[in-house]
Amino acid sequence: MDSRAPSMLKPTLIGGVAFGIASAIPILNFANCLCCSLVIASGFLAAFLYSKECRNAGAEFRAGGGALVGLVAGLFYALASTVVSALMPKPDPEEMIEMMEQFNVPPESIDMMSRFMEGSSGVMGILIGFFVTLLIAAIFSTLGGLIGGAVFKVLPPEAPPADPTGTAPPPPPAP
Repeated sequence: MDSRAPSMLKPTLIGGVAFGIASAIPILNFANCLCCSLVIASGFLAAFLYSKECRNAGAEFRAGGGALVGLVAGLFYALASTVVSALMPKPDPEEMIEMMEQFNVPPESIDMMSRFMEGSSGVMGILIGFFVTLLIAAIFSTLGGLIGGAVFKVLPPEAPPADPTGTAPPPPPAP
């Protein structure tokens, strides 16, 4: 990274937390069914915001920097998604079983679903969910940052061309 590079904390925090919260909200979270689009968008947004800061600071920003920004945004995504999901009310297991029985779901599937719901509650379920989300977010948010870095790249300012002969320019003519 360039020595003039600005801090990536603010762009990664905004990109990760915004889409992490969106992924924990019912109905909105279905957007992740489209190739993890919310996770990719978190890295892409972070790369966009960071490229603006690099442009203002006169620092270089390319796809590799975008991947790093996306990876950090993925960490914030996983944290925000896990915290908001843990705070959301959970469906009543009895209602879920009744609904599954109305749709003639096989008893083995109902049993498996009820065991899953029992195991996913509590601190251990939250931690497992966090690490699974972190793994997925690390992959797809980095991809979003990589794409964003390629799209929003900031090239360094052009330096004047060097003298190919290595000699000094001729002196100006005498008046």
